[in-house]
Amino acid sequence: MLRAIAEDVWAYEKDLRMPFGYLPSRTTLVRRADGGLVIHSPLAFDDDAARAIDALGEVRALVAPSCLHHLSLRAATERWPRASVLGAPGLERKLAGLPFTPLPPSGVAPEIGDELGVRLVEGVPYITEHVFLHARSRTLIVTDLLFNVHEVRSFGMKVFLWLGGAWKKTAQDHVWRLLMRDRAAAARSVADVLAWDFERVVVAHGDIVEDDAKARLKKALAWIGPRAT
Repeated sequence: MLRAIAEDVWAYEKDLRMPFGYLPSRTTLVRRADGGLVIHSPLAFDDDAARAIDALGEVRALVAPSCLHHLSLRAATERWPRASVLGAPGLERKLAGLPFTPLPPSGVAPEIGDELGVRLVEGVPYITEHVFLHARSRTLIVTDLLFNVHEVRSFGMKVFLWLGGAWKKTAQDHVWRLLMRDRAAAARSVADVLAWDFERVVVAHGDIVEDDAKARLKKALAWIGPRAT
């Protein structure tokens, strides 16, 4: 049910139903040094999954890392009402009545602890994705910045990913190009991320990138500009 990725890092995986079919999706869980858990991009958890999560430690923080990864955040706050809630600025327009602390553009957020570095990918305000580095395990955690989908269970989703340039490859979906508003700012953000020390990329959609992770991320984002390479 929960899959170990690295020391103190786990994944919860299920298919997310979308208009074009089912998209493989992933929640990432990180256990802090104090034993508390951070849940990144929560999916819908059934009771068995919630019990497995609770067995790892107390849930201290719930994170909606972008304006696209928030659909199950409200339900997660109902399961773990004592947890701090953090989200991308702009989510207040989609989550009326749900208070949360805005994620910082860079650095760390006290509510999730100093073990997870944060960097906003600027220049794409509709998405407002924040990426995270778990330095101890050298793990980069992203949502839609990078796709690595090689298997799906519906033809419609296969076509959707193929049209977006993100089928059977480590790539960024073309939607980012359509939504980009400040390419130079995005390039600066990506350069900062690539300067981090990581050896794997945990994506929200598709297989975890374990081999040549930094090189593959760099190649996928090279179109943004020279600052990103």
